[in-house]
Amino acid sequence: MPKILVIEPTLINLGGDEGGVHHDVGAFADVNKDVARTLADAGRTLYTAASDDHTKPPRYTATAEMLKAAKAGA
Repeated sequence: MPKILVIEPTLINLGGDEGGVHHDVGAFADVNKDVARTLADAGRTLYTAASDDHTKPPRYTATAEMLKAAKAGA
């Protein structure tokens, strides 16, 4: 399951009965590949690892600086 970084406030379906769960900017989430791809393509999230990014070369991967800032803000 890819780990993603939220870059726009969004609802993420984590696969449970509750449907979408709100995530603010800077939040991390573990989601399935389909959800990760949909959210990245929509410009809502970035992958935390280039190996999970479905584009080649990776276009939707967070930089090390972005990840560091998000972890510091958590």
